[in-house]
Amino acid sequence: MTPASRPLFHDAAINDAAAPPLAAWLLGMLFLGAIAMLSLPAARADSAAFGWMPLWLLGMPLASLAALAAARLHLRLPRRRMPDSSPAMRRRRPGTTQARRRPTPVRTRLPRAA
Repeated sequence: MTPASRPLFHDAAINDAAAPPLAAWLLGMLFLGAIAMLSLPAARADSAAFGWMPLWLLGMPLASLAALAAARLHLRLPRRRMPDSSPAMRRRRPGTTQARRRPTPVRTRLPRAA
């Protein structure tokens, strides 16, 4: 594997081997949450312990599936590297330092009236 084709997160917790079972589990949870919301009226309300139930039954599995899909897509994309002859690399000059402020001239204070 060349450095350019190596994934950005090569030691990520979500790799291609763990993604299908996790996706299947999340789809199952999404299905069960949709069935619970359609069949139980209490699942469409809010709870003092859990908050708004549709968020936990539908929103969180959907958000997890979206994050998993984005992570899998990001792992498949090759890393983009800036070529050595890019204009940004030519613009930099070695040995330059950050600009510093000039010291302000000391002003003489006038005596204050009593």
